[in-house]
Amino acid sequence: MSNKLYADFIIKNANIWTMDDNNPRAKHLAIYSNTICKVTKNLKEIEQLVGPETKIIDAENKTVIPGFIDSHTHIAWTGLNKIYLDLGNTKSLEEALSLIKEEIQKKEEGEWIIGRNWDQSNWVEQRYITAADLDPISPKNPVLLRHVSGHLATVNSLGFERLGLSKDLQGVDLDKEGNVVGTLRDIELSDFKEIRPSFEDFVKGLELGMEECIRLGITSIHDNITFELLPAYHYLFTNNKMKIRVYGIIYEDMVEEAIKLNLNKTVGSQWFKIGAVKLMTDGAISARTAYLFEEYADKEGEYGFALYDEEKLDYMIKKVHESGYQVAAHAIGDRAVAQLIEAFVRNIKPEECKRRLHRIEHAEIVRFQDLEKAKELNIVFSMQPNFVYRWGRIGINGMYEKRLGKERTMLNNPFGWVKENDLILTFGSDGMPLGPLYGILGALYHPNEKQQLTIEEAIRSYTFIPAAVSREENMKGSITEGKLADVVILSHNLDEIKKEDFEKVKVVKTIIDGKVVFELKD
Repeated sequence: MSNKLYADFIIKNANIWTMDDNNPRAKHLAIYSNTICKVTKNLKEIEQLVGPETKIIDAENKTVIPGFIDSHTHIAWTGLNKIYLDLGNTKSLEEALSLIKEEIQKKEEGEWIIGRNWDQSNWVEQRYITAADLDPISPKNPVLLRHVSGHLATVNSLGFERLGLSKDLQGVDLDKEGNVVGTLRDIELSDFKEIRPSFEDFVKGLELGMEECIRLGITSIHDNITFELLPAYHYLFTNNKMKIRVYGIIYEDMVEEAIKLNLNKTVGSQWFKIGAVKLMTDGAISARTAYLFEEYADKEGEYGFALYDEEKLDYMIKKVHESGYQVAAHAIGDRAVAQLIEAFVRNIKPEECKRRLHRIEHAEIVRFQDLEKAKELNIVFSMQPNFVYRWGRIGINGMYEKRLGKERTMLNNPFGWVKENDLILTFGSDGMPLGPLYGILGALYHPNEKQQLTIEEAIRSYTFIPAAVSREENMKGSITEGKLADVVILSHNLDEIKKEDFEKVKVVKTIIDGKVVFELKD
């Protein structure tokens, strides 16, 4: 009886972009169990690993890459969009209202109508939906519609009343006469039990979100995890239902509980761990709540606002750092980014900051001089190139240009500047939309050529770099012998494709833990 070790399956005749600097290109790879056991250009080396039960995939010169890692997302909400009324594909306010009317017909009087994902920049009317739009069609059902950004929502008058909101609450929009408009900016809606998803909804949302990740070639994520999501994740993990690997980013109000439970240690090793804490320092450009040095181009005197004063920001950064977590601080406007970097400088020694790989999430508007300061601290820039492709192309889709003007839009999401300063650049989606191939288009087609990346640079920021940011580069992020067999086969050879044809690229196969979990149907 032979004791020779054979591969479980082999991918041959591929154009492999390994993301491994020691072996950047290969032609063939072999997988045993859940591990990459051979990566080579030599077919004979691979043929020696073929046994009677080895499955062989001929890639036919298509590009094979490490599984994508989305370094900033909310997959439960991606899944919940499939449970609640999804307004994400609507092209006009009228179309959205028509879908809401249909939803009302399915509900009993007094039941909530929950809608998600609307985006006025996709609408002909180019304006927010308001209570005045909703009240005539839903006088007896409370309505809550969350904006795609998560920083804005609209309620009808009955919904405003049912939530017990006050017109004096910060974030409640009023018209010139002091009447409630219905739009709510950066108000934490999860505090309202009446509209909070159930445990079962969160579990289903996570499951659906993970399935969507797999379809898009995402094998790992850095997920933003709320209190409500922790039990759902615990259920999936303990019942062996984790379909992708998750690095958790918990929110600031969870720090004490996480320290008590020692959740900054690995939980579940390769499948689930918590390592970062999210701080919210400002809002969003779409809601005009991102904190800017210069006023918004479409609203005189509006600069957005900070969600922390200096004392609170200093306290939170020290607390998170001293507890052993990464800081993952949401800062979108240039003034918020500048204040955050100054807080890092004040509160953490440079050598400690460099080791911890603290993060700024989004950094959509940044001054060059602040990037230079961030370099001294080795701050990670966790950015979303899909925002550029969705909202940032001059004269095409308008939201950035409308809010910021053309000059600042040309400097939004400055990927080139980040790389020029040798800063760590990792990419995620924020779920708007999920999908690295879509996001890469934003890196390729930034309106400012100096901020554009190459295809390979963008893929690296979706694979090896996010693995390194979560301190998991020894087990994933590149196609390297001994690492986990999380691999994606694409539809084209990326060494041969032209930039203008990249939109045609699709995920053909997703392999996680050595198993094919998705195949594109012809």
